[in-house]
Amino acid sequence: MKKFIGLILLLAVMGAAALLTAQKSHTAPTILRGFVGGEKSALLADPEFGKLLRERYGLVLETDKCGSLEMVTESDTTGKDFLWPSSSVALALYKDAGKPLVASESVLNSPLVLYTWAKVADALDKQRLDFPKLVNAAATGKTWKERGLPELYGKVVLYTTDPLKSSSGNLYAGLLQTVLGDTGKVKGLISAQGFQESSSDTLFTQYVSRGIGDKPIIVGYEAQLIDFARVSPDKYRAQKDQLRVLYPKPTVWSSHPILALTPNGKKLITALQDPDVQKLAWKRHGFRSATGATNDPKACGVEGIPATIESVVPVPDTKAMQALLTALR
Repeated sequence: MKKFIGLILLLAVMGAAALLTAQKSHTAPTILRGFVGGEKSALLADPEFGKLLRERYGLVLETDKCGSLEMVTESDTTGKDFLWPSSSVALALYKDAGKPLVASESVLNSPLVLYTWAKVADALDKQRLDFPKLVNAAATGKTWKERGLPELYGKVVLYTTDPLKSSSGNLYAGLLQTVLGDTGKVKGLISAQGFQESSSDTLFTQYVSRGIGDKPIIVGYEAQLIDFARVSPDKYRAQKDQLRVLYPKPTVWSSHPILALTPNGKKLITALQDPDVQKLAWKRHGFRSATGATNDPKACGVEGIPATIESVVPVPDTKAMQALLTALR
C-alpha cells in the first residue's frame, strides 16, 4: 500500500509540475516597444532570436526603425520601453538632455569599417594608401583617376550616413576629427557627399545592390557583412569575390547600448546578456559581445574577419561631439 501511496504522490508532483509548465507557456508575454537602429533589423527579424526572448524571458519586441541620434534627440518616446541606438554618443546625448532613464547597458559591439570593391582595394594597396592618406586624398580633392582608377567618375569620396541622425556617420565624423584635428576639413568631407541616408542599413543595401560605380567606398559596421552573408547567402556567394571590408587604423567601436525607459524595458538588458543570445548575435549577425564572451571568426563563416580589433581610438567626449555636431549642422 505504501508503494502505491508513493507512486500516487510522485504522479501528483509530476502533474503539478506539468500544470505549472503549461500555465507558464500560456502566460501572455510582456510586449516591449522601442526604437532601434536599422543595422539590427535582421537580428530582430531572426525567428531564433525572438524565440529565445519569448521562451526564456517572456518578452516580445515591437520596434520602429530610427536613426540612432534621431531617436535620442528628436523622436517622441512616449509609450516606448527602450531605445537601442548604435553608439555611446547617443547614450551620452540622451543623458545630457536629462531625459527619463531607468537603466542603460551596452550589450553588443561592432567596429567601424570601410566597404569597397576588389578593384578599389587593389588600387589603394598598390599605392600604399592607408586610412589617413585616403582621408587626405578626399580632403584635398584628389580624383579616382589620380588614385589609379580612371574608370571611376569624379573625386575620392567616402560615403556615410547623416552624422546628425545616424551613429555610423556620427562616429565617422568623430574619427575624422581625431585623425585630422580640423573641424573645417571634417565639415568639407561630410558635405562633399551630397545627400546622406539616415540609416546604415539602407546605405549598405545600396552598396551591395548598386555596385562600384555608385559609391566606391562607404562607411559601415563590420556586423553588416556577416549579417548579409547569413541572411542573403545566395547574393553573398555571387558577390563575395568582389566585396572588400577594410579596417581603418585607427578605427572606433560602435557600442549598442540598451536605454531602458521603463522597469519592463530593463528586462531586455538581462535577456540580451544571455550567453545564447550573444552567440546568436555574433554567429548569425556579426555583433561582437559586450559581455566578455569570445567571438570566434570561424563561427560567422565569413573570410577575413579578424579575431580581435586593433588600433582603436576612443570616441571624442560629449562636449567635443556636441561642438562637432553644431558645426556640421
